[in-house]
Amino acid sequence: MNCTSFTFADLFAGIGGARLGFEQAGGTCVFACETDGDARRTYEENFGETPAGDIREIPPEELPDFDILLADFPYPISQVWGERGLFDAVEEILREKRPEAFFMENGKNLLTHSGGRTYGEMKRRLTELGYTVYGKVLNAGDFGVPQKRERLVTVGFSEPLLFAFPEKVPAESRKSLADILEPESQVKRSYYVSAAIRDRKMKKMLERCGAEPERPYITNENVSGMVTPHRYACSLRAGASANYLLVNNERRLTEREMFRLQGFPDSYRMPDSVVEVKNLTGNSSAVCLVRGVAERMLSAIELYQGETVGLERDRAKEVLDRFLKRRGQEPWRVIQAAEILRRKRQEPQLDLGDLKSYKKESRAWRDELARRLLGDGYEPPVSGQDSLFYKNSLPPEILKVLGEENLRTGGAVEAYIYRFLTRRERQMDRLLAPWFSEAGEKDPAALLDGVSAPGLEEEKKCVREAMAAALITVFQEILGSPAAWDSAAAAALLTGREQGDEGFLDTECLLRWYTKIFVLSQYEKIRERAKEELRRELSRRFEGKTGLWKALEDRNYGSLRDGFWR
Repeated sequence: MNCTSFTFADLFAGIGGARLGFEQAGGTCVFACETDGDARRTYEENFGETPAGDIREIPPEELPDFDILLADFPYPISQVWGERGLFDAVEEILREKRPEAFFMENGKNLLTHSGGRTYGEMKRRLTELGYTVYGKVLNAGDFGVPQKRERLVTVGFSEPLLFAFPEKVPAESRKSLADILEPESQVKRSYYVSAAIRDRKMKKMLERCGAEPERPYITNENVSGMVTPHRYACSLRAGASANYLLVNNERRLTEREMFRLQGFPDSYRMPDSVVEVKNLTGNSSAVCLVRGVAERMLSAIELYQGETVGLERDRAKEVLDRFLKRRGQEPWRVIQAAEILRRKRQEPQLDLGDLKSYKKESRAWRDELARRLLGDGYEPPVSGQDSLFYKNSLPPEILKVLGEENLRTGGAVEAYIYRFLTRRERQMDRLLAPWFSEAGEKDPAALLDGVSAPGLEEEKKCVREAMAAALITVFQEILGSPAAWDSAAAAALLTGREQGDEGFLDTECLLRWYTKIFVLSQYEKIRERAKEELRRELSRRFEGKTGLWKALEDRNYGSLRDGFWR
């Protein structure tokens, strides 16, 4: 199995929660099935394909080949186990298709069903098929979302490899309840419960807790009527009352909030019906939990496949990372290293341990791509500087290990190197895309926030100067200021480039001005002019500087990932 471009089948697909988790880990879905009509429509809307119907009606030999089988079973055990149960269908597919691995998810009640005998029998039958099986109850709240959602996850491998389920995500890396809730100003009044329901819930909560906790919180009302506040949502349930979970004891969750609680991106298209969304999200897998397990599965497979050179790979990766992150590292050195590895992939007989056999040729490989990536301004290094192979760079013994790893993974080390080389350009490309598109949603606050990330200090200066220059031009037009003013020089002064600080128009000040222009109705007359001018200033500073990654599109590095080199 190639961990950089594996395939999977998505059984009992629902709305694609498990699919998204495995796609984010680098996989490609080649088959999906689902019987619920609402889920099928939503799945098609988001993935562009309609899942097949009942898997029990499809002969296993008619399915395409795939590397990993996903089975996100429905919650009722009666549908999974017993005569004509869904587990029987999965068992037949495993027997016929023999995928490298499988991922199964169930409600945690399966673990104790019939005194544990049901799950024990399932594991026995999976083991008899030749799979090494592991199972554990995992909580989605431990993997990045504020929802207590415990699920029994079972994974299996066709080889006797060692596997450990992923550890909890550090608390500081998880999303809080405040992160997923929509601003109250954007929540429709129809989501708020009646005063009678609110008062009843509040009374029960205060009887239990004594005082209202700090907001935000979500109350959970259990079957006995007990109302308890939490900093997270209890598990979303398809069949639960609409008032089962209330935000601050006042309102129901919105559709987008329910999707966020399951780890779905905001780009996911939702049905219009609140009831439909509640049912669909209540039956879905949590994307972040699935992704965590998927990545750990790939790492285990990758380690098993390459365990004989594991220690060498660890050392080689450490040296490569130091090489890439060295202060002032020249782009041509990075390109030369990647191109040597690419040539080894094209010519497996090339011995990277024999430096003399490729040192001279590697300069030509480097120069060819460097001119393509860096443009006509690229100047090959002068004699005396033209060496990649110093002991403190990438000596042949390290390149040899990297080359074997790159060959085994179909180019994952190349992709790793080029993603690092172009990381700033790719970040800026994403941030500036709305401004360079007529239809894009232009948000100055999002742009400023994006360029405030570590490593984009120079880009942030340029963005601030562009925003200042656009403001100056608009003000000139409003105030009738002299046309002879140099807006670029004024922007550099006002944003502090000459003084070495943030100047008069610091980030907070710029944000206040643009918030007024873009949000307040009294500034509507100049809004489009400000957008136009800011786009022009951004284009002048950045257009043509974000094309490095695009120049590599024909190599498919964007989709090429591997468990070890991720």
